[in-house]
Amino acid sequence: MNGTILGMVDKQIIYQNNSTKPNRNVFVVGGPGSYKTQSVVITNLFNETQNSIVVTDPKGELYEKTAGIKVAQGYQVHVVNFANMIHSDRYNPFDYIERDIQAETVATKIVQSENAEGKKDVWFSTQRQLLKALILFVMNHREPKERNLAGVTNILQKFDVEPDEDETDSPLDSLFLDLTMTDPARRAYELGFKKAKGEMKASIIESLLATVSKFVDAEVADFTGFSDFDLKDIGNAKVVLYVIIPVMDNTYESFINLFFSQLFDELYKLASDNGAKLPNPVDFILDEFVNLGKFPKYEEFLATCRGYGIGVTTICQTLTQLQALYGKDKAESILGNHAVKICLNAANDVTAKYFSDLLGKSTVKVETGSESTSHSKEESHSKSDSYSYTSRSLMTPDEIMRMPDTQSILIFSNQRPIKATKAFQFKLFPGADHLVELKQNDYTSEPSGSQVTKFNEANKKWEAELAKAKATRAKNDVKPEEEEDMQDELDQATKQQKSVQNKNEDVDF
Repeated sequence: MNGTILGMVDKQIIYQNNSTKPNRNVFVVGGPGSYKTQSVVITNLFNETQNSIVVTDPKGELYEKTAGIKVAQGYQVHVVNFANMIHSDRYNPFDYIERDIQAETVATKIVQSENAEGKKDVWFSTQRQLLKALILFVMNHREPKERNLAGVTNILQKFDVEPDEDETDSPLDSLFLDLTMTDPARRAYELGFKKAKGEMKASIIESLLATVSKFVDAEVADFTGFSDFDLKDIGNAKVVLYVIIPVMDNTYESFINLFFSQLFDELYKLASDNGAKLPNPVDFILDEFVNLGKFPKYEEFLATCRGYGIGVTTICQTLTQLQALYGKDKAESILGNHAVKICLNAANDVTAKYFSDLLGKSTVKVETGSESTSHSKEESHSKSDSYSYTSRSLMTPDEIMRMPDTQSILIFSNQRPIKATKAFQFKLFPGADHLVELKQNDYTSEPSGSQVTKFNEANKKWEAELAKAKATRAKNDVKPEEEEDMQDELDQATKQQKSVQNKNEDVDF
């Protein structure tokens, strides 16, 4: 069956197909013990056999229980593991920078990761501009293998920010000021960090070093050094991507948020190149949604994604989680862009009242009556019956909070609500999660052929640019030692290119 299973009524499956209007987005709320994994996530991982799937996997159990089945169903399986980066496909956010504004987006997300208070002051802005300048520098003026976060940290380590005694500009200043006036890296540097003075400049460098220090670790540097697959692959072929996120650890929350932001953008770009439709539709199942950080335009993404062939299942434990992250008004807008809302259980009063209000009221008939007896000689007895009509909530908040574990509420944007039984995967697909079980710590990455080809082409371009620069400087009487440095760079790039050519399985970037 191709579509989203929502629940069961009278042993019949209630599901939403891919042509559902106004969209095929589903909002699910369910706290601990609500069976959201067993009745929503795994159920729909097993059920979907055509669309690509991107699923957040807080503990890695989804990969272990379902990846073997997805392989049998003809899926390519990828894992991006932010909890254990050794057993993961690699992801380099710099690979998706095509314009200056995208470099700023990457810089903003990384700086935000160490900005717990969320302040957007001059310190934040200047640190972001410096990181943007460094990103643009390595993207445009370093060989392909250095176009990553490790390349940025190398620049910060190599070039001092303090000038020598007899100099006005620091080595870092000179690195950027040697570029042409119109170079985007120089512009970002001069209009940001270069304007800072004295102690402020030193503090900004210290803050940025603290921010990027988490990416200096060898494991993280390798993880961010290369992309083993292109994010567009998810919309081009039948792919299931498990995004394993750490439990009780928000160290990489902003980086995870960047990953999904770039994924959304890349799928939209792919769709725009294919008549505003993805070659292969994509389903997102975003469990523990609030742990992915705040997406500035998530409600707009939800409002437009159906037209591109994307459906989203957003899963939270309570509505207050969503409101705390996005604010009450924006949370309401996000909820409004889900055609289906499912309450598996209500863990607090706010969630219970919200669903009670959505269910609305019904008119009920209440029987009233009176009876009178007379104690006269001719004793009489009379009774009269009467009725009144009153309204009451279809389900009160208290009734919702006391729902049986097996029950759920389905609310549709254009249909009557349904009281349903949860669609447990172990009843619909008995034994399926135990047929082929994989271990997340056995997963190894392998770069796709297209990514290796792209890397080789970038190396060839870099080699040609170095050769052109060498010829130009030769005409201008370049000093012998400078020529030797250029030749060393050329030889190193050539060696790197040859080491990866036509050896996908042995690539070591």
